[in-house]
Amino acid sequence: MYTVMIVDDDLPVLEFLQATIKWEELGYQLTGAYANPLEALQAGKLAKTDVLISDIGMPEMNGLELITSLREDDPNLKAVILSCHDEFHYAQAAVKLSVSEYILKETMNATNITEVLKRVKEQLDAEGNAQSKHRKLEKEVSQQRGATKRHFIRTTVNEPLFDQREWQAKALDFGIHLEKHAVIPVLGYANRLKEATGRFQSKDLFEYTIENIVEELIGEQGDITLFTYDTGEIVLLFPHISNLHINNTQKMEATLRNLQSCLQKFVKISFSFVVGSPVKDVRALKDLLMRLVETKPSRFYLPEASILKLDQVRESFGDGGELLAQYAQALDEFRSVVFDERTDEVGAFVSKWVDYIAYNRFRPLEVKDWLLKMILDVRMRLKSLQHYQSTFSSELLHHDVHELSSIRELETWLGSYLQQAIEWAGKVYRESHNREILECQRFVQSHLDTKISLEDAAEHLHLHPSYLSRLFKRETGEGFIEYVTRMKMEKARELLEITDKSVEQIADMLGYENKNYFGKLFKAHTGFVPNAYRGQAKPGGV
Repeated sequence: MYTVMIVDDDLPVLEFLQATIKWEELGYQLTGAYANPLEALQAGKLAKTDVLISDIGMPEMNGLELITSLREDDPNLKAVILSCHDEFHYAQAAVKLSVSEYILKETMNATNITEVLKRVKEQLDAEGNAQSKHRKLEKEVSQQRGATKRHFIRTTVNEPLFDQREWQAKALDFGIHLEKHAVIPVLGYANRLKEATGRFQSKDLFEYTIENIVEELIGEQGDITLFTYDTGEIVLLFPHISNLHINNTQKMEATLRNLQSCLQKFVKISFSFVVGSPVKDVRALKDLLMRLVETKPSRFYLPEASILKLDQVRESFGDGGELLAQYAQALDEFRSVVFDERTDEVGAFVSKWVDYIAYNRFRPLEVKDWLLKMILDVRMRLKSLQHYQSTFSSELLHHDVHELSSIRELETWLGSYLQQAIEWAGKVYRESHNREILECQRFVQSHLDTKISLEDAAEHLHLHPSYLSRLFKRETGEGFIEYVTRMKMEKARELLEITDKSVEQIADMLGYENKNYFGKLFKAHTGFVPNAYRGQAKPGGV
């Protein structure tokens, strides 16, 4: 809808136009009707006006002067002149101002004003479509060039360099002049990528926004080349001129700090940079770019919003075996926080294990797989408690965890996830039709290391054993002893998979004095004897 303003010192004319023209039906919003042209000028300066309908002869400022003043701010303003004069010089002045319509008041009526407004709207629509097409074309050209630049930088990094002359010819198109001076390659990347992209409608819009902001900020310097490498990753090539009077490092750092500040201020994106060293040879540039790109795993542990030299980025990682050795303990604590609904312990649990991971710098992929295994275990147990159904698929969860780009993003995500898991656990308990069954299942879960009898559970719940037996079967479809055996066998499977304890030790841990009896139960449950199951469950097993 287009905005329109009426200006005429003849009040009956203003009232007539306000009352008789069906503005909204014609696609207009009447934003003001003024008898004083100076008030109209002030209003027009404060808010955009698409169409001005104005008398010519007015005190203090005539209509032609008003049009001229408003067009200083908006050259595209459409003007319709109302006049009591049919003298040639007025019409001539109006033509010079490209006035859309010139109407004599003696012939003015609702019909011809409506027809005029329809014609003006057609002009506005046509211009709007033309501008939209122009902007779309500009965007397409920009995106096409951006795609070409991305292909060039990725090819430089990932493919063999067969023809240096061909590479240099393409590089010149992007403003790279290695024959004139060396360049310093810098890799920039968004911190908390999953969180950052989540605020945009698409990853394309996210990348386009970053590229535009960076291009605008470095545009004044002109000698810096920008490439988009991947989602949330850019490559900047800074000129390095060997001159005692030019401090390349300080100038480059100031530019990078400015980029960080503007990206944070305007789009709330935290950005970090890894800075290479000066190179003037194509192959040296390729090797350095490869090293910068390959810092991705190490970036998982780098401080956010940092600017570091490449040789400051630590590339070694801790032994993943140590992380696996801590799995059983972490899983027990994870389960305790969720199943006992210990909301107040979420922060302590997350901090403990995130600090442990950060201190040992395990490979990010190993950390994510380790965490996923714990989460999936807890979800399966929640599901098996009763009629619990998760609202998230395992595939989506796997995708979410593997998109986490830093240890701090993982820390935030894990805390939020645990709070959700606790809510889910509480929902399971609340929605159960029989609290006694859940309490019975909790009792079993916490006494898997002992001989659990129906009488023990009934005494704990202050119920008669026969009643508990019938209730348990009716509510779960499974006998109490069957449930106890199944839980013990699932725990046995877990211990065989994640510990090196002997079969005798595991049987004892689950309250079985007879190893052979334990083995028969395990085979009935899994189809394998314990040692055979351990062999096929471990990596490389059959």
